[in-house]
Amino acid sequence: MSFEDIKLLLTQKFGAEIIIGEELTGLQHALLIDPEHIDMVCLELRNNPKTYFDFLSCLTGVDYGIEAGKFGVVYQLASIPYKLQLTLKVNKEHNRDSDELPTFKSLTSVYKTADWHEREAYDLIGIFFEGHPDLRRILLPDDWEGFPLRKDYKAAQYYKGIEIGYPPAPTDPNIKVEYPTFKPLAAKYNQSLVNYDQKIAAASVEDMVLNMGPQHPSTHGVLRLELITDGEIVKEVIPHMGYLHRCFEKHAEALTYQQTIPFTDRLDYLASMNNSHAWVMGVERMLGIDKDIPKRVEYIRVLVCEMNRIASHLIAVGTYGIDIGAFTPFLWVFKDREHIMGMLEWASGSRMLYNYIWVGGLFYDLPVGFEERCREFIEYFRPKMAELNQLLTDNQIFISRTANVGVLPRDVAINYGCSGPVLRGSGLKWDLRRIDGYSVYPELDFEIPVGTGQMGTVGDCWDRYKVRIDEIEQSLRIMEQCLDRLQNELKRTIDFDPRAKLPRKLTPKPQDYYVRCEGAKGELGFYFMHTDPRSEVPFRAKVRAPSFNNLSVLPEIAKSVMIADLIAIFGSIDVVLGEVDR
Repeated sequence: MSFEDIKLLLTQKFGAEIIIGEELTGLQHALLIDPEHIDMVCLELRNNPKTYFDFLSCLTGVDYGIEAGKFGVVYQLASIPYKLQLTLKVNKEHNRDSDELPTFKSLTSVYKTADWHEREAYDLIGIFFEGHPDLRRILLPDDWEGFPLRKDYKAAQYYKGIEIGYPPAPTDPNIKVEYPTFKPLAAKYNQSLVNYDQKIAAASVEDMVLNMGPQHPSTHGVLRLELITDGEIVKEVIPHMGYLHRCFEKHAEALTYQQTIPFTDRLDYLASMNNSHAWVMGVERMLGIDKDIPKRVEYIRVLVCEMNRIASHLIAVGTYGIDIGAFTPFLWVFKDREHIMGMLEWASGSRMLYNYIWVGGLFYDLPVGFEERCREFIEYFRPKMAELNQLLTDNQIFISRTANVGVLPRDVAINYGCSGPVLRGSGLKWDLRRIDGYSVYPELDFEIPVGTGQMGTVGDCWDRYKVRIDEIEQSLRIMEQCLDRLQNELKRTIDFDPRAKLPRKLTPKPQDYYVRCEGAKGELGFYFMHTDPRSEVPFRAKVRAPSFNNLSVLPEIAKSVMIADLIAIFGSIDVVLGEVDR
């Protein structure tokens, strides 16, 4: 169905006034929808068999600036059956001096994905979503003052008696920094926090409230899972994140596109090549240079991304084993991962945070002998994976701990916006390397593993684990094909310059663009809003982090399970907190 067909469908259903306008600039068209009917429009697009936009990829809150005087929300919808994408927007004018917050309707009744995304927009931009069941801050502390992603944001001087130090004090002692005085929010905007406090207080009377984390080995980082338990049974899980929040999106509004690449490395720091690859692809498409990238550069990008995917999956497998008592696999996979880390360090000069994939090219060509070393690694590593399968995958104790545990039905996974191995573990063959066919992936032959319920039920912990194991073999196949091309058709030449296509200035035309790629954890997306044709800095940059979405389904599939099973369920999701908190 075309963009025009979708417009016609909506106007026939709701009337011409439902579409306030449309944006046809840039690569992706967008419909501006009447804010009072956005929930009805999305429900129709989700349920109508002609469209079936069943997947909410990303929800972005936007402050359009003091001069524009308006706030808005941008929705990136996707149709899994039809492999379509659609951008919807709502906005309205708002008086910043008012005690009221800009208010839009919540989409939580249509897409469960909207729950955490709307909480983030409320937390960082101060957009209130009417009808949201639990609209509390999600990354910042509950008592934080102000909304940091607003264009006129100024931080308070102190937080809990600690001087914030932002903005930096001027060197001239005669110049004083003016810090704002924040008005307390109206009671209705804090009602969800009051409800939460009352629920925890009531649970403490009849049940037990336990904190797993933020310093707990099974949370794989600084994450706190608040558990309401009845004995050993988990009645409810309430995740609390934000301990690692590093303000990526705020940084991106102050740095050029090229300068932001090292910050993308720190999202999913276990697979940072994939992060920079997605960011760079989006900028190259906005600049219109994506077709000019040399083939050798593209194959090197895919090669290092797949190596990094294997390294990430090895961490997931090893830590998952140790979470439920298998210590030896943890040592094995870390030993084998060191070979990959060493090779990527050889290519980029850095062990984990590479800054290797640049807009228009690469930091450096592959070192002499790199391709031969890769082949030696593949030959060495395949037998090691067979041994790992004997030790862990087919281990009866491991199967007992993971089969039929944490079953995630396919429709629930889609509604929560899950992606990557978590979604494929539920039996859906959805991989953006195939669906979108970006870079040189359409030229490569590889399979897409999915969960089959081989040891239990489709979508259980064992299936999610097995998908990662099988994807390692597919990444090895992709590496071999890349190496064949690099050593035969795309050989190294003396005059080859991997930086030859780097633009002198990264100044796209004014446009909005959402780019997505298949990261190690799932759909990694960046939404760019570029408004100034002379600037190299985006007006707004939003990260659609797969770990953030995948983690949001934990409370749904961890109801009425044993605490020990909760550990197995959480480990099977494989989150990285740098990507969750950003």
